[in-house]
Amino acid sequence: MPLLDQKKNESFLLVLNQLKQIDPEFPIQYAICLARIAEREGCSLTDLSEQTGLALSTVSRIVGALSNYRQKGEAYGLVDLRVSKTERRKKELFLTEKGLHTLTKILSSFE
Repeated sequence: MPLLDQKKNESFLLVLNQLKQIDPEFPIQYAICLARIAEREGCSLTDLSEQTGLALSTVSRIVGALSNYRQKGEAYGLVDLRVSKTERRKKELFLTEKGLHTLTKILSSFE
């Protein structure tokens, strides 16, 4: 007996294939962070670290890769970092148009 029913398994594979289109080696931690940012746009790096259980330094590196600030390799351009209007040292995280389009495409796999 299969672990997942056919429809759920197909949806899961579609999601994985969509992530693979972003990058054939797109890390699952990146996907988790991207989903959390979409869920709570405007959150800070610290908020994201707490939500994901990842170290702040790890979240900072991941957000750099998801945005346009990647130190090594090509950045994905899915996330925009903006300086908070209330606290200048705080950066808030939002999806770019590309990020919104990408997540919309991924979520359509569940319909």
